[in-house]
Amino acid sequence: MKVAVLPFNAAEGTKPAYGRQFAAFVAEQLRAHAAAEINSVSYLTQVEQDGQMRTAYVNISDGLLPYDQLEPLFGQAEVELVQDGFLEETDGQFTLTVRYHEQGNAHAIAEETMTFARAEIFGTMTTLIAKLAEKAQVDVPEGLQPGVMEFGTDHSEVFLDFLEGFDSLTYIQQSNGAVAVEFSPEGAFTALTKALEADPDFEGSYNVLVQLARLCTQFQIGSFEQTEAALKQAIAAVPDDAPGYFVLGELYQLVGQLDQASNQFEKAIQKEPNDPGFYNRLGIVQAQMQMFVNAERNFKKAMELEGPDKPSADFLAGVLQQTGREHEIPPIWKSLIDLDNQNASAHAKYAISLIQNSKKEEGERAFDTALELLEDNALVKRYYAPYLVDAGDLDRAMDFYEDALDAAPADIPTLLEYAQTLEKADREFEVPAVLKNILAANPDPNTRAQVQARLIELEQPKRVENVEAARAKMEEGDFEGALRDLKPLRNWLGDYWKLWALYASANNQLQQYGDAEEAVARLLELFPGCEPAFGELVTALVGQDRADDAYGFMRQVMQANSGSVAVAINYARAASAAGHKDEARELVKQLREAIGPNADLEPVFASIEAY
Repeated sequence: MKVAVLPFNAAEGTKPAYGRQFAAFVAEQLRAHAAAEINSVSYLTQVEQDGQMRTAYVNISDGLLPYDQLEPLFGQAEVELVQDGFLEETDGQFTLTVRYHEQGNAHAIAEETMTFARAEIFGTMTTLIAKLAEKAQVDVPEGLQPGVMEFGTDHSEVFLDFLEGFDSLTYIQQSNGAVAVEFSPEGAFTALTKALEADPDFEGSYNVLVQLARLCTQFQIGSFEQTEAALKQAIAAVPDDAPGYFVLGELYQLVGQLDQASNQFEKAIQKEPNDPGFYNRLGIVQAQMQMFVNAERNFKKAMELEGPDKPSADFLAGVLQQTGREHEIPPIWKSLIDLDNQNASAHAKYAISLIQNSKKEEGERAFDTALELLEDNALVKRYYAPYLVDAGDLDRAMDFYEDALDAAPADIPTLLEYAQTLEKADREFEVPAVLKNILAANPDPNTRAQVQARLIELEQPKRVENVEAARAKMEEGDFEGALRDLKPLRNWLGDYWKLWALYASANNQLQQYGDAEEAVARLLELFPGCEPAFGELVTALVGQDRADDAYGFMRQVMQANSGSVAVAINYARAASAAGHKDEARELVKQLREAIGPNADLEPVFASIEAY
């Protein structure tokens, strides 16, 4: 029987996380242990916030759902049984109404209201499992029986706090990091650290906290301080487990605190000395710190512990290249070929490394040998093709790109290179089809913007000529004339980011800051990584006496793009305009040290310091 378990709707004042996770826990236990086709359903919706689509949880109703909202599950998902319910907590006492519907029956086949204290959560979970199993016509496994089932902890409050934290973890996973703007992991971290302090032996709280911290680091959710504090508390509670140290190291690495990151990775290795990933990450940080001897040693140690694919070999090769020892790289790839002569990646990298060592003929022979030897040589063709392009053998390169795309038709980097090669070969008429394939492959927004722009330039050349004419007018100082040319094109070229960049700049030049802000909003919607857009937005917001808004926006951008000089300059501009003079001057000082003398930037730096 195919069963759908819906989240229990939560009354006002009741944590929705409980409603979601009570239901999901019951479904998951039966699905996993009884091999039943029972799946929990999440109420998620797409919302547009800050110019991007995000995912939000929905508490559908302050009560039980009407049947017409359940009915689509039976038809669309071919479900035979649906469980739903309504949860309310008052003064530490839960009231839960659970209901079951069968396909084709508008009336519930069973409905029951249960009242239980927080301390009775374990017994309630086993009862719910038994009731769902009965309705789903599956036997309750012995391990899920009342009085037998183990939850990992004997503390009901610990288990409830664990579920609250787990709810945030699953939300970030299901939304792939695109959480609603108003979401904060702070409540989840608080619940999980509270659970850890109460029962450090319960592995669930520790594992979920570390996973949650890792996702918050990866997707930059919440604040650095929140995540750092939670990880430190986890480490204090469970000091002998390596993952907490490792994820704290990842957090420090993200914000550029490389010494701290290195220390944490070393502590992780002390706790788990046979994990190659720990050595690899330590080596990466050491290479970033230009501690190349240490990095090389750790990459080699990682390779000793890794399986036949040896992913750390790429990092070791990078260190050798950075230290002028390129001649030592080919033997690395040759040793992997000796281990497995069907390792296509090693063959390709071996050939490339020979060519990079000025052994062109040997490299070409290595490529051709791999093409003959490998049972599946598509990857070698993928690597060989760019070399052939540089060598001027465009026909053979295009053949290889096409073979590689037969094996991986939605590989965006290959499609991009193929499109560029077609243009070099004067086969421009074939490029739009390839660009459309890239767009259909769902590229990242920045790639999409560039591909869309090139497609527009190929398919609407006359309109693009008008955009370029407007650019020429701007270069001559005729900003009003440029705006007259650009305004009518907004309807025809709404997806052309270059138009919006010019439109924003022209409006700023004419001190029409509100219009400039609107243009930048559209530009960043199309092309979130467009660095000139950040400068235009700072100008537009400061021009409207909204320097604090500019500072807040650029602070977020800076966190996500700490290595960008353009972003740092515009962050300094915003900081200075918002009155954060010392921060702005310190940024300028750091930029001067990093860039060195630069006549073009010096007037910008001087204006920031003098603002």
